Amino acid sequence: MRPTDDKGIAVTARRLLRRASPIGLGLLLAAGVGQPVTAQEQDEHHEFHHHHVAVMAGGMTPLSETSETSFALGADYTYGFNERWGAGIGADFTFGDHKRSSLLAGGVHYNLPVGLKIGTGPGVEFVEKDQPDGGSKNSSYFVWWIGAAYEFRVGALSIGPILFLDFVGETKTNLTYGVTVGTGF
Repeated sequence: MRPTDDKGIAVTARRLLRRASPIGLGLLLAAGVGQPVTAQEQDEHHEFHHHHVAVMAGGMTPLSETSETSFALGADYTYGFNERWGAGIGADFTFGDHKRSSLLAGGVHYNLPVGLKIGTGPGVEFVEKDQPDGGSKNSSYFVWWIGAAYEFRVGALSIGPILFLDFVGETKTNLTYGVTVGTGF
């Protein structure tokens, strides 16, 4: 598999993301580091903005528990170092029948020339569960997340699907998905 242009890179990225794992994500990031982008290619895709804010609405399903899907809302801020690399912070909030959680995370992301953005980073999840006796129990857990988003851009506005895997503690994995709407400035 030897991609010779941006189209070949897109095909390679899609194949690797189908087999998403922390190792596959690392390989994809490493493969994209040496791909140059000309000014003409940047203008064809969208105008570059150093700052980007977005909101997300969707769902969160714990893959290692009851698989009860909760409603999820999120927001993030990203600073783009250049066309390809950026870092940011974000927060997600989920609301279920007897459980509420919030996730605060940071991380880095890499933008592929085809509008696909991949990222990874650490975070912390705070969980509040209702107890049968009427009280609630609070817990917090270390999280490592990997994710991908596809952005359709019109000027400074962006919209598209997003998908995250959150590896919580030692045994729990959450799948968070939804639609994001954002703007660059």
